Amino acid sequence: MYKKYQPDHLYQNNITTVSCPDFYFEIHYAEQMNQSIPEFLHRHDLYEIYYVMKGSMECWCVGKVHELKEGNLMFVGKNLEHHMIYNPQNKGEYFVLIFDIASKNTGGSKNIVSDLNMGMEYCEIKSLLDRIDQEKYIIPAENFFALELIQEIYNEQKQKQIGWNSLMGALYFHFFLKALRLLSPEISGIRTPFGYMNVALTATKYIHQNYQEEINLKEVASLLNVTSRHINRLFKEMFGIPFVHTVNIIRMHYAKQYLNTNKSIEWIADRVGLSSAKTLTKLFKEQEGISPAKYRILLKKEVKTMEFHRNPSNSEK
Repeated sequence: MYKKYQPDHLYQNNITTVSCPDFYFEIHYAEQMNQSIPEFLHRHDLYEIYYVMKGSMECWCVGKVHELKEGNLMFVGKNLEHHMIYNPQNKGEYFVLIFDIASKNTGGSKNIVSDLNMGMEYCEIKSLLDRIDQEKYIIPAENFFALELIQEIYNEQKQKQIGWNSLMGALYFHFFLKALRLLSPEISGIRTPFGYMNVALTATKYIHQNYQEEINLKEVASLLNVTSRHINRLFKEMFGIPFVHTVNIIRMHYAKQYLNTNKSIEWIADRVGLSSAKTLTKLFKEQEGISPAKYRILLKKEVKTMEFHRNPSNSEK
């Protein structure tokens, strides 16, 4: 009679692929294990990570026995005979991840990855995996801390809320990257994120940083290596308003902050990059429906009301 195996612990035997910008991360098998079930001697054309979560274990790999204590990792290269030595008296627990990576860069069609970065992340990761192959296996000296991450993977598998399958793949990839970083403290050579720049949001950051100065659409477009027309189109698509209108809105918001001080309207106008108090008053009325002076009066009344509610005994009778 056919019996279905449904373990009540973290167990994944379905091959899952995580799509990264320039490569695929392939999870072939993952399981949280103890020594109630012996692991047989095996080999495969894949990489494997052993992570001791509790106690200590002994791993046999290409003719040598290695003691792995709690927090230890062991990377095993491709096509090497290995297994955890069975000891039914041992109450230790460990996590196993079998995986591989595959490049997307076939020299064909282009995607959102820039030519400069195409394949760079894959090459950096692959160089560390090649090192594992060359050395056959590596046990980093530094301990690994991933119990919470493994518990999170298990919770996703058990609860199966919306998006759980995709999130599990991402969590496995997170585990893999954290483990791989123990092999190399070096900083990545990639200095900019993959994908296209969000020009509209980048331009708004520029406005926030330079609202006190004159802001010229052509200069911003040149700085971001696009046309003025393109920026305006992106602003309308993302925010529903053109670039110049956005500049004025941001300036008026900063003006509100200064109106909460005793600074003159002329000073505030200059502070937010406008040529005169008249210009500030005109733009402020268009946006807020009242003048800056009226806004300041209302703001002071609001402050007094708040102070009254905090301490009514000190208010005027």
